[in-house]
Amino acid sequence: MFIYNLNKKIMKTILVPTDFSSNANNALKYANAFAQATNNKIVLLHTHIPILGNYNRIPGIVAEENERVKIESQKKLEKLCNKYVEGPSDYFVSVGDTILDVPKKIKFNLIIMGTHGATGLSRILFGSNTSGVISKSTVPVLAIPQRYRFRKIETIVYASDLKNTFNELKYIIPIAKQLDATIEILNLNYEYGNTDDENQVIERKIKSLSYKKIRFIEKEATLARSIAEQLKKYLVKHKPEILVMFPEEKSWFSKIFTSSKTEYLANQLKVPLLSIRKTIVQQK
Repeated sequence: MFIYNLNKKIMKTILVPTDFSSNANNALKYANAFAQATNNKIVLLHTHIPILGNYNRIPGIVAEENERVKIESQKKLEKLCNKYVEGPSDYFVSVGDTILDVPKKIKFNLIIMGTHGATGLSRILFGSNTSGVISKSTVPVLAIPQRYRFRKIETIVYASDLKNTFNELKYIIPIAKQLDATIEILNLNYEYGNTDDENQVIERKIKSLSYKKIRFIEKEATLARSIAEQLKKYLVKHKPEILVMFPEEKSWFSKIFTSSKTEYLANQLKVPLLSIRKTIVQQK
C-alpha cells in the first residue's frame, strides 16, 4: 500500500529511505548535495512493517494503526524535505512493503541510503540490512557511511574484475559526466605482470571512448590479505569520493557483499559505496 505525492514528469529520481534516525538524516543531506550536483530529483521514503501479534487478526485495529502511522510519517517526511532538500522533491509512505519492493512499483534510478539506522532497522526500514539491500536491489545503491559529508566528487574508483568492464562502464560514465569526475578502473591482479597484452587492449579501448577522463590502474594482489584490506590500502592512500563495485553471486567480489562486510567497506573505509549488481547489466 503506497501513499505518495509524485508528479508525472519523467526525470531522473533518487530514492532516499529514512527511519528518521540521525544517520538517515545524514544520508539525506548527502543525497541533497548529490542531487544538486547531478540535477536529479529526490523522493523520500518511509516504510512501515506492521508488528505481528494477536491483534493483527482484527482488521479494524490494523487499519486504524496503519492510518495513524501513515499520517504521522507523512508529516515527518514533509518536514525533512523542507529542512534538508533544496531541489525538486516528493515523499511517500509504504505500509507492508520493504524497500526491495518499492522499485517494482515506482521507477527510480538510484537509491541513496545510510549504512546504519535506528534500533530495529532491519525490520522497520528496509526489511533487511544494508548488505541485503545491496545484494538484492534491482536499482543501483549508494551506501553512505555514518557521518560522511558530501564533498565535490572528483574521483570515482571502479573496482573491476575485468570480466565485463566496458559494459559496466556504461553505467558509471553518465554519472562521471554529470560530475566531471575521473574514473579510475582499479584491478587487483593476482597474476601481476602476466597480462601485458590484455592491458594494452584495455588501454586502447579506453582511448576509443568518448569520455576521456578514464584511466586504468593495475595493482598486484596477494592471497595473504583479504580483498577488502587491499582495497582499503588503495582507498586510504588515494582518497576517492566514491567506490563502485558490481557484485554477483559466485564471484570473488561476492565475498565482500555478505553479512557486515559491505558495511565494513562503506563505514571503515569511510567512502560512499555505489553497488550495481551484475545482473542489472546483464539484463540490459
